[in-house]
Amino acid sequence: MAVTSFFFFVFLLFGFGLFYLSPGRFQWVTLLFLSLVFYHFAAWDFSILFLLLSAVLAYISSNILRVKRIAESSRAKGCVTAVAVIAVVGNVLLWFLLKGSSFWVTGTGILHRFLPSIPQIPALPIAGALGMGYYTAQVIGYILDCYWGNTEPQRNFLKLFLFVVFFPQLTVGPISRYSDLRCLYEKHRFSYDNMCFGCQRILWGVFKKLVVSDRVGIIINGIWADTATYTGFYPWIAVLLYPLQIYTDFSGCMDIILGAAELFDIHLAENFRNPFFSRSVQEFWQRWHITLGGWARDYVYYPVLKSRPVLAIGRWSKKRFKKNKRIAKLIPWAVGNGVLWFVMGFWHGSVQHILGVSVWFWTILLISEIFSPLSVRLVKVLEVNTESFSWHLFQSIRTYLVYAMGVVFFSAPGLRTAIGRYGIIFDAAKHLNPWIFFDGSVTKLGVTFADINLLIIGVFLLFAVAVLREKYGYARIWMQKQNLPFRWFVWLALFVIVLIYGLYGPGYDAATFIYEGF
Repeated sequence: MAVTSFFFFVFLLFGFGLFYLSPGRFQWVTLLFLSLVFYHFAAWDFSILFLLLSAVLAYISSNILRVKRIAESSRAKGCVTAVAVIAVVGNVLLWFLLKGSSFWVTGTGILHRFLPSIPQIPALPIAGALGMGYYTAQVIGYILDCYWGNTEPQRNFLKLFLFVVFFPQLTVGPISRYSDLRCLYEKHRFSYDNMCFGCQRILWGVFKKLVVSDRVGIIINGIWADTATYTGFYPWIAVLLYPLQIYTDFSGCMDIILGAAELFDIHLAENFRNPFFSRSVQEFWQRWHITLGGWARDYVYYPVLKSRPVLAIGRWSKKRFKKNKRIAKLIPWAVGNGVLWFVMGFWHGSVQHILGVSVWFWTILLISEIFSPLSVRLVKVLEVNTESFSWHLFQSIRTYLVYAMGVVFFSAPGLRTAIGRYGIIFDAAKHLNPWIFFDGSVTKLGVTFADINLLIIGVFLLFAVAVLREKYGYARIWMQKQNLPFRWFVWLALFVIVLIYGLYGPGYDAATFIYEGF
């Protein structure tokens, strides 16, 4: 049951009515029931057992931590640490065995080429659970918060299980904190505003996915499917369009999820905040997949910086570079960021993502940090107006290009294909063919001029909504202040566009989200 399917919206309507008809004290039970029904139809057989095992590990460990913290002895403290480590490692190991097979398949495959006596270890014949990367990170965050004393462990197992299995966020996140989802267990009253805002956000997400993302995907897939024919500017078109596809796909799904949760008066964390307005790569990752970045910062980056090895590296760098305090600070920062970005890439579940996320963005950020004094000096020498629109536009375009080159790894089905695509991209510069933008050649990729015009309109709408969000927080807040006829005209027009142009005919699968695989 994909979140863009007719059955999901029927399920949502049924769940909405059942939830508000339930007595307030039992509404959380209704949410748990709906979540289990959703997972039964959305996932594959028996994969719910993996969520159950993860929740059991979290429940047992967090309540042992609660009991052991009462004791003040050093032995009790050591036991607390051991319990937390076992629970975290257990969750990571479960995820690694089911979702991280790319690491050992690729690694042993490389070793097998040089040493044939070493066999290539295949992936386990067991599929990972839907949303496993998201709920595993969520459970690990809960365990560590209980270990650090930031949250009180949940004593009711079914309530904790609801935190893990809450159905809107099981597809592509967001990665929620336990402290942010305590509202799951509270009494909720029907709100007309929540219903309107929830439906509006769902509609906007469906527009992003079915009207924009899937059309862009047709062009990109057509180019990469036949690079011998589509050379010259075509590979660059695919590279430059892919950030638009992955953004409208991922954020579109997030809009549907956040809107669905809002119908139940549950407000999940935002995952995007106009990332293509970013002036730097660092700012981009503060606006893109925000909950993953926040999770990695709080549960990986800060603990690593406070760890004994990194503190020792910091002390060594201060002694070694007494005359250059900037280098002395840069070394432990680079180590901490290296671990952070490795975890970010590792979470995505394959070697190609380690290269496309970890290595690429860590290197870009390190180069930016090293040359930032020179950059500041050049800006002053050239008397650049850093507050001008043109400078902001240049910075945003630069950030977009950096991101586009990195996510070539995301668009490829494997590491070898991803590396090959970089060769295709740079080789294509030898065969420039600017006439393809004017002679209708692009229609051979499976789209018409009407589709292209619709994409242009869609991008314009995305930009307009992004501008309104920068100014008002949410575009719908601005919309709410407009007169009733205008509001209804806009929403009905968007609904008609989705209804007419969001359907691609029999056999076309518009339900698979790029980030659903994580």
